[in-house]
Amino acid sequence: MKIWVMRHGEAGFNAATDSARTLTEKGQTMAFKQGQWLSKRLENQNVSLDKVIVSPYVRTQQTADFVQQGMQAVGSVQSFANIRESWAGITPDGEPDNVLNYLDFLAQNGVENVLLVSHLPLVFDLVQRLTQHQQSVHFYPAVIAEVEWQNGVGNLAVSEFPS
Repeated sequence: MKIWVMRHGEAGFNAATDSARTLTEKGQTMAFKQGQWLSKRLENQNVSLDKVIVSPYVRTQQTADFVQQGMQAVGSVQSFANIRESWAGITPDGEPDNVLNYLDFLAQNGVENVLLVSHLPLVFDLVQRLTQHQQSVHFYPAVIAEVEWQNGVGNLAVSEFPS
């Protein structure tokens, strides 16, 4: 299984609750550009996403929207319509063990390529767990880490920082 772990784009702080924070204009651009990068990466590997898992927080939902727009801007026909899932298990307080269990379940059911859009500290902790604490990523806003994960062992293939 390949897992693209992404932190949401840059978000503002002018919201009544943490879950209601929205992307800044810069955050929208970052997510769009990362979508373009992801589209090219998937095309080079001749794969498409089987599942997109997104935190229910506004900023992550917006990030996923802009990622898809970026993918489509460079010619991708990938649609998130039937593969996108909002899951409260990947909010900032999400438990990496629960995410690992879910990813294992997905892998056992034939899912091979997953985009997960979430928050710190979960994205950092998850990559640490996927790679047995052997590799880490500085998860600035909109960073994507690609992890190849098989039989409970992961390897960080690449991490892409937005330009």
